Amino acid sequence: MTTFDLHDSGPELIPLPAGAVVLVGQEVGVGLRRQLALAALRQGLVERQLQSLSLGPTLDPEDPDHLLSLNGIAVQLACGGLTSEEIQVDLSFWRRAETAPQLVLAAAVDGENQVVHFPGVLTGKEFVDLAQGASADAAAAIPLAIDKFRGGFERLLTLALLMQPEALPRLALPKAAVTPIGSGVVNVLDWLEGRLAEALAGLGASLQPVPAAAFRNLALAIPEPDQALAVLSIPLAISNGALVCGPAAREAIERMQLLVIPSGSEIASTLLLRIIGDTPGALLPDQLTLTAQQGEHEQSITSNDSTSLDLRCPACSLSVIIRLTFADGEPLAPIPPFLLLPDQPLP
Repeated sequence: MTTFDLHDSGPELIPLPAGAVVLVGQEVGVGLRRQLALAALRQGLVERQLQSLSLGPTLDPEDPDHLLSLNGIAVQLACGGLTSEEIQVDLSFWRRAETAPQLVLAAAVDGENQVVHFPGVLTGKEFVDLAQGASADAAAAIPLAIDKFRGGFERLLTLALLMQPEALPRLALPKAAVTPIGSGVVNVLDWLEGRLAEALAGLGASLQPVPAAAFRNLALAIPEPDQALAVLSIPLAISNGALVCGPAAREAIERMQLLVIPSGSEIASTLLLRIIGDTPGALLPDQLTLTAQQGEHEQSITSNDSTSLDLRCPACSLSVIIRLTFADGEPLAPIPPFLLLPDQPLP
């Protein structure tokens, strides 16, 4: 497999994990994690002269709603960032045994440099054992530490070449018997009934129904106010060159707000993430980056003479994981994931 010891990611050189694949001669869009992971998987097979090993499905293998088929074995591809410590595994496949994967392959992807590392594989039984307490009906995805995936690319090939498909059972996660939403995930529609999660309160967040916001400057920051259902505001600031939130943000000079706005008419359909200055029309500091991830789909935007940063996330069964960074600093303390379920009637 093509590997390098280091790659240049800006001012610092970051060592590549052993066995990482550097894509060669691939016409692949930058930043499309699943597409890059599939290209690396195919390249790995070619380099081992195993290109005759069947890899499917034939139609739309890049669609995250499809399992892969490797030598007749159903494989779930779970993608994350190259430096991520966790990978989100979509639980929607695990509702029924007949649709459950037999293997889960982790792919850590650097979209900018087109580098892919396969930390390892879990069998269906190993995954179900690790996901004890989770439910395919209760949560959209479960985060697993990278080091839970074992054996790298070689284990995937060993299992695919030596195991008969029927020797790898397809196991469903148990039916939900606990919370309606996975642990730590914020149900956005709770806001319509005035319920604010403790984790958000700890970040200094405040919740306002849209009619109350309509009489404040905040209303200027709400697009399509007739569709907005609620407004969550988290105070942010740059203090001593670092991004802060909560009480520390309120005491700083360069203040901002992260607004989280669910919208829709008869059903909730979209979650808007918007960063604005503390005063209407104020410029945001440059190099402020807002990232949102839903399953394998990630979108990101960085300020440059900007008065706002906007990302829109569709209502779906996958929670929205938000990351905020400033310049080369550390990400802001974790913001809990948000879940806006589709086709759910409004309270």
